Amino acid sequence: MNRGPIFLIGPMASGKTSVGKALAKLLGCEFIDTDKIVVQRHGTIAEIFARSGEAEFRRLETETLKEVASSYSVIATGGGSILSPENRALISHSGTPVYLEIDEAAVTPRLRGQGARPLLAGDDPVVRWVSIFAEREQIYQELAELVVDARRKPPRVLARVIAERLDLLPGTDLHTDVDLDNAAPHGDDEQTN
Repeated sequence: MNRGPIFLIGPMASGKTSVGKALAKLLGCEFIDTDKIVVQRHGTIAEIFARSGEAEFRRLETETLKEVASSYSVIATGGGSILSPENRALISHSGTPVYLEIDEAAVTPRLRGQGARPLLAGDDPVVRWVSIFAEREQIYQELAELVVDARRKPPRVLARVIAERLDLLPGTDLHTDVDLDNAAPHGDDEQTN
């Protein structure tokens, strides 16, 4: 990779971490999860929200993005990282933003059984997700240099699609390697990462 990091952007549960791991492995580069770095340094996201509020979490998120933006890597960003104009500028000027596009139907089974996400707290996390996504969708679209449909394909296939569309795997013909139309849905491959 010689064009800076690839930033995976998209809503909660769009697959940024699992696709990011697969893409980094495919490209032979480092994978960085900004939420994981924040958690390692400051406690769980739920603890940060309870102790200091969302604004403090967003500040820590920006601090982390600044640290990793110059690395040659695949970076999974937090779903709300794009809310900050500073973060959007950093992402767009430092590397390639790739939006993992997903919808309510695809995210519903992914949200079942997952750990607590502070922004989805309440009776129906899917309803909260839809509301948050509606507020952010246009920002994801506008920031992205590449939009990838992440609703049905497994992470390894999405990684190859991204690498090919960014011209990072010259000479690869995806259609002879993987039947993209009949690949297993994203959720079926989650446990193999």
